[in-house]
Amino acid sequence: MGNTFELKDDAARKGLAETISWCAGLEIIADVEEPGDARFQRETAMQAGKLIQRACMERNSFWNRFFRRDYVKSGSFRRGAELYRQADLTYAPLKDQLRSPAICPTGTLSGARTDNERKAVVRSVVSKRSALVSPKEYDPLADVGKLLLYVPVENLADGAARYASKGFFDDDNVPPWDTWADFSEGTLLSWVPPQLVVLAQNGIDANPECCIRWFV
Repeated sequence: MGNTFELKDDAARKGLAETISWCAGLEIIADVEEPGDARFQRETAMQAGKLIQRACMERNSFWNRFFRRDYVKSGSFRRGAELYRQADLTYAPLKDQLRSPAICPTGTLSGARTDNERKAVVRSVVSKRSALVSPKEYDPLADVGKLLLYVPVENLADGAARYASKGFFDDDNVPPWDTWADFSEGTLLSWVPPQLVVLAQNGIDANPECCIRWFV
């Protein structure tokens, strides 16, 4: 997954400026009290994600490609899948945060089948939000927070990122729609408020297929 966004692009800059302005007016919670076994469950999920991530990387090795080995049959993948089964991935106390009903998308990125359909879903959020905010100029050197990329077609929908991020990501690894800025060449660009960077990083670390990562 490459950096498909040029931050000099007017649509991307405008979307980012409006996203930052919108989120600035919302209450953002980054820390919540966890039930007693939540830490153990999250660590189990993180370990599972790393094992499956290793299996996904191993599938691209020369010998695995030469012998056409099925990576889902590898020891790393099987161990990771077993750990996922052991972990309860339902804990997501922040699942409603930054998912404002006022700018709810007209569809889902996971349900859309083409890039044009996905772009239309993102535009439905961007256009609604645009009518409700007065954005400042986006300055990548001055604005805090981090830029995030998400590629829907690479998603495995395992729920690990959702659990690890306490609901910042959903079951399809999609960041909350309040943070969406633009969609181009199969990739969603979003902005993560500084308070939630650690939670987003936890989700990225638990994501085995690497369909979410920071823009760098």
